[in-house]
Amino acid sequence: MPARALTSPAARALLAATAIGALAVGLLAGCAATGQEAARDQTIAAAAPESAVFPLSAQPEAAITEDVPISAFGAGDGVTVDVCRPRDDASAAEARPAVLAVHGGSWARGDKAHPTWRTICQWLASSGFVGVSVNYRLAPAHPYPAAAEDVTAAVAWAQDPTTAAEHGIDPESMALLGGSAGGNLVSLVGLRSVASDRIEAVDAVVTLSAPLDLTVGSAANPVFEPSMLDYLACADRAECDAAIEASPQFAIVRGGPDFLVVHGTEEELIPVGQATPFALALREAGIRVELALVDSSAHSVGLLDDALAERIAAFLHERLQPSTALALEQPGTEEPAP
Repeated sequence: MPARALTSPAARALLAATAIGALAVGLLAGCAATGQEAARDQTIAAAAPESAVFPLSAQPEAAITEDVPISAFGAGDGVTVDVCRPRDDASAAEARPAVLAVHGGSWARGDKAHPTWRTICQWLASSGFVGVSVNYRLAPAHPYPAAAEDVTAAVAWAQDPTTAAEHGIDPESMALLGGSAGGNLVSLVGLRSVASDRIEAVDAVVTLSAPLDLTVGSAANPVFEPSMLDYLACADRAECDAAIEASPQFAIVRGGPDFLVVHGTEEELIPVGQATPFALALREAGIRVELALVDSSAHSVGLLDDALAERIAAFLHERLQPSTALALEQPGTEEPAP
């Protein structure tokens, strides 16, 4: 499938949702929390500065199926996904590559239904994919590995033949996309998919501002670290075996999926020192990787502008070649520098 540039209205919609969504997250978190928690949430919100704001009514159109349960595939009770397909192809008669999108929020907050991630799901559909927006269990009530298990379950669900037929998914052509904590999760699950006995290997992974090595100082931002320790169920990073287990940096294997690693050069919440060693290690393992360093202090989806959205869409179209051209029967009817 040839690379297709994202249309300008879709890119504007993506900018609108990321800008307004980041502001909404900050306001909601600030109202709900007190003391240190409130200060932490406000700092996280501030890490994604506003871009130009466009009307949310300009969201790319998609046919959305909400709250599809995936517990039968190994996710926690009540965990669901939303499915977005191009509105002019809502019948699911044509199998399309799927892109699973995983929200951030320091593993402790966030939701697939948030305007930012709803729009990303719609944008993926408008770009020719089946977008699947994934929820997962949140820390501290559900520490590692609960979230990773839920994302793995979402992949298993999307690769299931019945699911594929119902939603028009090509189960042999799949990518993962995640921002911040979601970037950590999709990197981990994508790399582990190579040797998994639960899922087939995915084709590609896109990360935005992901914490990739939870053992080193560049992940130990005073704002971010308390949430990270809650997620790992550890009192101290220096004595935390789960930090290694939960780090994509230590899950790299030959034969892993292609990666597009995106990070802001001036980001403070998750410093760029998380991205460059990871990209180099991927390349050393023989994995195709593009490292996109953006001259910005923005965090995660706050990095998305026209140029980056087009680059992500092109990367996904290049990597996700359809495995077959047959219709589905409806049930019942930049290289890193060395």
